[in-house]
Amino acid sequence: MRWTSNLTGAGIGALIVTLAASIALPLASSTLASAATAHVSVAPSPAPAFNPPPNCGTGTPAYNYEGSGDAADPQVVSSGGTYYAFTTGNALGNNIAALVSSSPNSGFGPYTGNCYGSTALPSPSSWEAANTQTSPGVFDYDGHWVMFYDAAQSGHASDSGYDCLAVATAASISPTNVQFSDASGPIECQATGSIDPEPFVDPSTGVAYLVWKQNDGGSSAPAYIWSQQLNPAGTGFAAGSTPTMLLTNNTVSYPWETTVEDPSMVAAGSGYYLAFSAGVYTSTGYSEAIATCNGPLGPCGAQSQILTTYGSVLGPGGGALFSDASGNWWLDYAAWQGGSAGCTSYTCGAARRLFVAPISLPSVTGQVPCNAPASPFGYYMVASDGGVFNYGNLPFCGSTGSIALNKPMVGMAATHDGGGYWLVASDGGIFSYGDAQFYGSAGSLPLNKPIVGMAATPDGGGYWLVASDGGIFNYGDAKFYGSTGSLHLNAPIVGMAPTHDGDGYWLVASDGGIFSYGDASFHGSTGSIHLNKPVVGMAATSDGGGYWLVASDGGIFNYGDAPFHGSAGSIALNKPVVGMAPTPNGGGYWLVATDGGIFNYGDASFYGSTGSIVLNKPVVGMAAG
Repeated sequence: MRWTSNLTGAGIGALIVTLAASIALPLASSTLASAATAHVSVAPSPAPAFNPPPNCGTGTPAYNYEGSGDAADPQVVSSGGTYYAFTTGNALGNNIAALVSSSPNSGFGPYTGNCYGSTALPSPSSWEAANTQTSPGVFDYDGHWVMFYDAAQSGHASDSGYDCLAVATAASISPTNVQFSDASGPIECQATGSIDPEPFVDPSTGVAYLVWKQNDGGSSAPAYIWSQQLNPAGTGFAAGSTPTMLLTNNTVSYPWETTVEDPSMVAAGSGYYLAFSAGVYTSTGYSEAIATCNGPLGPCGAQSQILTTYGSVLGPGGGALFSDASGNWWLDYAAWQGGSAGCTSYTCGAARRLFVAPISLPSVTGQVPCNAPASPFGYYMVASDGGVFNYGNLPFCGSTGSIALNKPMVGMAATHDGGGYWLVASDGGIFSYGDAQFYGSAGSLPLNKPIVGMAATPDGGGYWLVASDGGIFNYGDAKFYGSTGSLHLNAPIVGMAPTHDGDGYWLVASDGGIFSYGDASFHGSTGSIHLNKPVVGMAATSDGGGYWLVASDGGIFNYGDAPFHGSAGSIALNKPVVGMAPTPNGGGYWLVATDGGIFNYGDASFYGSTGSIVLNKPVVGMAAG
């Protein structure tokens, strides 16, 4: 649990939430469309599941006060009729604490029966800074118990960008002995820190995964929730596996999630649920939220709050989903209670108490909700593996990020209402998502040259594909107006742009040569100019009276009524620019680099980028909403 938003929730009793709408920036899996709706309800618990043991002192609960009942970042697991609650260390158990009960939602106490010594981690590894261990995630796998947690590297404070994921194991645990032995080193140390690990076993395959948060709170960079397959022992990542992003904090669509953290995934109702926390954990606005996912590696859909402050229970969060011996679902969480009125801090006498509440996880289809926004704004980016990144209020509708492709993706186009998009591979294969209809592809044709890009008609009723020789393939209501397929070109074609009415298009070559067809007028080119770097794409103005060309160094060339708003031509880039997209009125444009870095000019607003993320594959194109 680290930093976040500051909104106050309210209400007691069951909270009913409908999941449907936009999603924030995941990267993952297969062809999906339409919307899935799930009604998730939580009946908040009026009383803590853990009360201080008797004879442990009296007084106002406070952090490290003996018997305080502090139980941050809880996770409850069941085994052999006993429920084990693992929490960040407290007065009863240092480092990582362990509590036991015969009930899933009450009666938890230290396994020692004393007011001390109830630790799950008596001896952390030497690489860990003392008293920085938090956020345990425990499961029984491959014949032994595994506990993940996070800790700061030695010599560094918590929440300073140096937190890493750690792992410990135990051959067995019992109601009187819940101790793990630490491994020798961290398993993940991302830039900005790695925290809040939680393991998950996909019941359909028996394969284990780990979900966690990147950004321990020491950076102003976005927070990301990742998922990655674990090895057969469940103690580290599987050989050859790579992390997949499930979501990030998106304050445009969800003002309450300045950060996202403490992820917990389960399979339920024929689908997958991802619970997570959002908000500043030291505020009454801290909350629990949930999303439906298509699988352990996503994609994940709309995000909705399911539990907010109620009565004297303030800022509920840091929770995890678990099932009891009968298969009923529960949500464990910590919330501030005690101290002065409205207190959400140890300094004013409150503690983060353990609560457990029943939760309904109804049947879901696993499909990603994808609804067109009322007033779309923002942009999409696509990587060569078909992973899609969405920004602004544009919805994520699916991707090919986890599919084995015949050929890499080379471009994309979005529908006019922002409710879907097409991806195109170099063999002309088309993948359509949301309200983007499939009208045909060149995937089964023997091509003279590979496809390098695509463009959609203004009404979304069709699209063109263009090959590097300028060959045109048209589908739906996209008409053929001509091509350079039979011409000898000085340089290969690298992209295209349609006119505003769809009755023509321009093709652009890497030397900036322009070829115009239909009602597309020629306004100029760089075909006879010596360029510092090759042209990689183009975009047209909203009235079709001009166009921009962009080079790989971010240099911009403008023609006709296309105004110059700025360029990256004089900037030392980390990675080359690969494409551009204009704003709807032509008053600005975005450039995108292979690392997903975004450069915005004119009235093009910056909504986010992947410039600070390690991508599985490079970004190859973008489209605006």
